[in-house]
Amino acid sequence: MSVIKIKLYSILREIAGSQEILINIDSDLTVEDFLSKLSKYNLDKILFEMKDSLRIIADGKVLSFKDKIPSNVKEIFILPSSSGGLVDIKVLTDEHIDLNELVKDIYNNKNVGAIALFIGVVRGINKGENVNKLVYEHSQELIESKLKEIAFNGIKEFGLDSVIIYHYVGQRMPGDLTMIVAVSGESRKNVFPGLEKIVDEVKHEAPIWKQEYRESGRYFILGEEQIKADELRKEKFQNKF
Repeated sequence: MSVIKIKLYSILREIAGSQEILINIDSDLTVEDFLSKLSKYNLDKILFEMKDSLRIIADGKVLSFKDKIPSNVKEIFILPSSSGGLVDIKVLTDEHIDLNELVKDIYNNKNVGAIALFIGVVRGINKGENVNKLVYEHSQELIESKLKEIAFNGIKEFGLDSVIIYHYVGQRMPGDLTMIVAVSGESRKNVFPGLEKIVDEVKHEAPIWKQEYRESGRYFILGEEQIKADELRKEKFQNKF
């Protein structure tokens, strides 16, 4: 068992009656279990109501509700949304997304003057070959906290109001959606660059890996490089490293 300092802000500080509180926690505690321990400060209900926009930060990393509290951490910051906006993160398989409803959700206050969306789809042809399917592998333990971190960084850097990031995993066929990113803000001047930066970070930093099945075989897509699976067993490929 260890003692951790909890730092609270805005409405959370007001409810608890203090900006800093000390609590004892056991090892291997998830963020969700940790938050439930704050019931004595009347915080548990509002924390779960705000969970989609809440930032739990330990050792400089944004944690998701299923993450475990890092060992030896001394301070945890609990931050409500600074703009009253929305951060919505979902990892999907076959779920249908109603884009009209998504736009309604992200238009959530009168300061919003622009909404921008990126929708990724599985292409049918790549490198002149027909694409049969994609398979997205992901780290279930890391993906939600990383996507949430990317979203909050975008809000901070570009002054966005809200960010939605939905990413499909598993098998996807040509024409299927792969990723939906939506941002809202004051005008096109912050939503366009904000959207581009967030999409780039999801593609290059999120713990999601893509395999593409084409006519000539199966390929690992690693950044800008495409490596044929058959080459992994050949000496000439191994010597590259």
